[in-house]
Amino acid sequence: MLPTQELFPSIYPWLFLVITLMTAFVKPKLWPFGLVCTLISGLFYNAIDLVGLGVVTLLFAMSYYANRLSNKSSNKSSNNLWYQRVKTVITVLVIISCIALAVHLLPGFNNLQVLSKVEKSFNSMPFTLYLNFDKPMILFVLLLLYPALLTSKKSVTLFKTHNNWRLSAFVVFIFIVIFSLAILLSLIKYDPQLPSWWWLFALNNLFLTCIIEEAFFRGFIQQNLTRLINPLIGLILTSLLFGLAHFSGGFNYVIVATLAGFLYGMVYLNTGKIWHAILLHFFFNMVHLALFTYPLLRV
Repeated sequence: MLPTQELFPSIYPWLFLVITLMTAFVKPKLWPFGLVCTLISGLFYNAIDLVGLGVVTLLFAMSYYANRLSNKSSNKSSNNLWYQRVKTVITVLVIISCIALAVHLLPGFNNLQVLSKVEKSFNSMPFTLYLNFDKPMILFVLLLLYPALLTSKKSVTLFKTHNNWRLSAFVVFIFIVIFSLAILLSLIKYDPQLPSWWWLFALNNLFLTCIIEEAFFRGFIQQNLTRLINPLIGLILTSLLFGLAHFSGGFNYVIVATLAGFLYGMVYLNTGKIWHAILLHFFFNMVHLALFTYPLLRV
């Protein structure tokens, strides 16, 4: 683990990044200014190079153009079908690029390693942590493509609720089921203790993981599938995609992640607020870290 004093000044780009992420929620019109500062500091402190800057600039331009095409295709004209086809192609390319950003396949980024093969306990597998600079760019790409990404949506109630108590009970029940299933599948075991690096994990997990993943899977994928198909099918498909995104942990891990994705998606669907899904995702991960072996049980 890097001592706190060694994180500075190399961590400055990520400080600008976190401020920009928060700005996207509280002052949506101002986040582009924060992003400019983030990218400039990233260039200065080598979090991103000119190639990476060119990559994100191209993605921003594609997303912005696809959004403009959406406005044009909504008008009645002979070019409507052409605009729609071009928009669809660009949107697919943007989604593929977002996936590439998430798995660190696009060049030009230098993610900062802050933990190297640390162990929460003897029973836990070694854990390495990077502060990603590429993955968070997904949020800004999607905001240009779909500006209403983070705004509250009309809730869709799949279960009849009264003051949300049934939804709360459902969340607690699925929460218990997920961790019980993970134990039965030998993915984790009860191990209640917090490592010394918990605060670094928490900050990274909230701002650079949960916000980005929920914006992509719930705010973008699930929201669009809900609109194009129906809420339940959209929820199920998004949950499956979320589970598949965790394939590196093995088949059993995909099952547990799919169930967790269903839980986050259900909350988003029933409240219409993306930050509810984000906080639940973060709480789930912190419970995992605090009460069980992390990231997985040593075999």
